[in-house]
Amino acid sequence: MKPNKRNKPFYKQFLRLRKNIQDRPKLFKFKKQKWQNIQRYSKNQLKFYRRFQVKDQFQSSISKFASRGNSFQKKFRNNLYDRKLFSLFYGGLKRKYLKKHILKSIQTKQYGNGINDFRYQTLQFFESRLDTVLVRSKFCLSFKSSAQLILHGHVLVNSIPITTKSYILKPNDLIEIILNPKSRQLVKKNLDRSNFWPLPPKHLAINYRTLQILFLYTEDSNFIPVFNHYLNLNSIVANIKRS
Repeated sequence: MKPNKRNKPFYKQFLRLRKNIQDRPKLFKFKKQKWQNIQRYSKNQLKFYRRFQVKDQFQSSISKFASRGNSFQKKFRNNLYDRKLFSLFYGGLKRKYLKKHILKSIQTKQYGNGINDFRYQTLQFFESRLDTVLVRSKFCLSFKSSAQLILHGHVLVNSIPITTKSYILKPNDLIEIILNPKSRQLVKKNLDRSNFWPLPPKHLAINYRTLQILFLYTEDSNFIPVFNHYLNLNSIVANIKRS
């Protein structure tokens, strides 16, 4: 009989990418020597003048690797790194899912209000996912807990239970937590544990007393969320087109 394959721990993905892309505080609790470098780097990024620095998603890209070069191998490595970083930033999305929706946003020729950049269209789509909205509003501290809350039917959209974490929200959709004491207590506990950085985006009108979210996404560049990590979308597209 073949031995069962053990899944590697979730946090080893941060170790391979050398970046705490989801800002998980649990990463600092690991005591083995292999975690020391990424812990030191993450603590350095949590300094006051760096922690509250907003990353512009439309700036020119600079590779994380010192020897960027022009060879195919180095370009492929950089593009693959950026694609994995983007996938993990949104909870570990599959490559097939990323390819389908990013290429669809590139083919869209009309962006609205003079916005002719596919990067805005791409970010708008992924920020419209139900699980992403729950994480951005601090109702959930991770994409895993957000998915569990949705799959167990504790989230309502326009008074209708939604059990699909990839549900795409539309403007003026109302998201709320069901009137279940355990569910609401869990969300309030997450709010107490959150440090509220990055700040909840402008396209979410949040009522923390009633635990309701009004989705207000419009075709306006001022509604782009605040990111504390840079996502190189040009590099991601280059990797997806090769695959």
